[in-house]
Amino acid sequence: MQRERSVDDPILAASVCAEARFVPREYEPNYAYPLLIMLHPRGGDEERTIGLAASLSPRNYIGLSLRGPEELQRRGRTIGFGWGPEFADPDRPRANEAELDSPSSAERVRRFMTDGVRDSIDRIEDSLTESVRKIRRTLNVHTERVFLVGRGEGAAVAYRLALSHPERYAGVVAINGWIPAGFAPLVRFDACRSLRVFISHGDWNVRPGLNRVLRDAQILHSAGLDTTFRSYPAGGRVTPKMRTDINEWLIGQCVKV
Repeated sequence: MQRERSVDDPILAASVCAEARFVPREYEPNYAYPLLIMLHPRGGDEERTIGLAASLSPRNYIGLSLRGPEELQRRGRTIGFGWGPEFADPDRPRANEAELDSPSSAERVRRFMTDGVRDSIDRIEDSLTESVRKIRRTLNVHTERVFLVGRGEGAAVAYRLALSHPERYAGVVAINGWIPAGFAPLVRFDACRSLRVFISHGDWNVRPGLNRVLRDAQILHSAGLDTTFRSYPAGGRVTPKMRTDINEWLIGQCVKV
C-alpha cells in the first residue's frame, strides 16, 4: 500500500486535498486497472478510508483516497475532516456542532485570500483532477473504469461529482449515503443515463434513514440510470457481505466496459 500527501505546504492545504493510495502488491504494469476513488464519511480521513479499497480486493483495483477540505476540531484538536456544508446530511442534529471550534478571524481571512470565493466542490474537483493526473503518470489506470466510492457524506460528494460530470466516471458506490440537498441531480439527464449506481445501506442506520435512501434510489432508477439497491442487517460499518457484494458489482461493471 502506498500513501502520499498531495501537498506539504500548510498554506495550500485548505485548497488541495491530501491523498492516500492503494496499489496491489503484485501490480502488473501491462494491465489497465480500474481506479476506485474513495471518499470518507464525515469525521474520517484519507488514511482510514484507503483500507476499504484493499479490503474489497487486494489485487483487482488501484485505490485513491482523498481528504475532505473541511477540518473538524474539538477543543483545539483535529478530530477528522468533512466535505463542506453543502454535502452535510440535513437530518443530522446540529447540537454537537457547537462543541466544534470555529475558525478564528485570522484563519477565515487566510482562507479567503488563499481560496477566494470558491466553494467546496471547486476545491474537491481541482484536487481530484490533479490527483488522478498524478496517479496516471506512474500507474496504468483504465480511463473508462473510474468509480467513485463514498460513505455517508462522502457518498453525497460522489453523487454530486458523478451526476455533474457523468462522462468522467463509470459508476458510483454509495454506502449509507444520500443525494445532497439543494442539488438537482438530473440536470444532465441524457448524459447521466449511462451512469451505473450501487447503493448499499445498513437497515439500522437512521441518518440517513432507509426511506430517504429508497427515495434517492427511486429517483435515479426512474430517470433511467442502472441502479442497484441492497440493504443489510447492519448499522454504519461496512460488513463483509457488503464488501463482497460491492466487489462483485464492480467486477460486473468492468466486464461491461
